Amino acid sequence: MSNERSLRHYLTNKAQAMDEGAQTFGSGDDVRETVSAECTASDLTGIRRIRIRDFQLISDSGPLFGGFSLGPSSPEMLLGVLASCLTHTYLIGAAQRKISLDKIQVRFEAENNDAAFLGLTTNDPSYPHNIRAFVQVESDASLQDMQDLHDYASRTCPLTKLIRQAVPLDISVAS
Repeated sequence: MSNERSLRHYLTNKAQAMDEGAQTFGSGDDVRETVSAECTASDLTGIRRIRIRDFQLISDSGPLFGGFSLGPSSPEMLLGVLASCLTHTYLIGAAQRKISLDKIQVRFEAENNDAAFLGLTTNDPSYPHNIRAFVQVESDASLQDMQDLHDYASRTCPLTKLIRQAVPLDISVAS
């Protein structure tokens, strides 16, 4: 793979973009933004069409819940988002620390039991639990640099923080 197409090259560009981006703001509060996602189910498939900016994703359940498995389930989407965020946090940390990475792969797993939604009794919670992440990094960085990067990502990833430290959630119904 040529240098211009490598993750190492990307991290160099990322560090530069982050440095330049930080200089455009007067304070950290100036970076605050409202992010949003919208989901609609409106046809006989029951698939959930998720819109985020100009992107559309599809979520669906399996046949057990009348779905067609046309896309990942909500718990699978949650794990995918966690994996993406933790991966990105590693990339940010590597760029800031000028640590060269050749590859990073993050896999999340969780236990999930939808029995309660079927009216069945279980001692399991009705949400994904026992969530765990597995990280593989290919790099020629020192063991100390890699440990520092791991500590940074584990401590800093915003969405894993959200799971670890629940925040209030307001749900309102429009009339």
